[in-house]
Amino acid sequence: MSREDFLQGLERALEGSIPAPMVREQLRYYEGYIRTELERGRSEQDIMEELGDPRLIARTILDTTPGAAEGAYEDAGSGYAPYQSREEGQQSQERRSGRIHVYDLSKWYWKLIGIIVAVCVLMLVFTIVAGLFSLFISLLPVIAAVALVMWIVGGFRR
Repeated sequence: MSREDFLQGLERALEGSIPAPMVREQLRYYEGYIRTELERGRSEQDIMEELGDPRLIARTILDTTPGAAEGAYEDAGSGYAPYQSREEGQQSQERRSGRIHVYDLSKWYWKLIGIIVAVCVLMLVFTIVAGLFSLFISLLPVIAAVALVMWIVGGFRR
């Protein structure tokens, strides 16, 4: 595979999945890397073998790019976001300048934290219920005695 084939394959694999400026940035990076390695005296064939399949590199880039899994990107004026019109892009830019931050909670560690929090909440609920039950059990003889006395006293009144 030649350098041109590699860069074209990488561009095809990334196009439409991440913003166009990010595609250009990745292409510039790999083009610079190849040029640097050629200047060091390595052959183009060796460099291409080291880099491997451009689709695998693209997959890694897509997996590490927030929002790439949600869908295709469009260039929406000054800010880019998936499936947004120019007006929505400008509104999105205004929201970003208004200090609104969006957290990507789809990562594995956020899911793990969510599971841990859910388990802790369930344990807290069970602990409270068990505490109330044990309190009720310890007071049961007293409650039974009071109920018996009230029944007896109520029975004598009839």
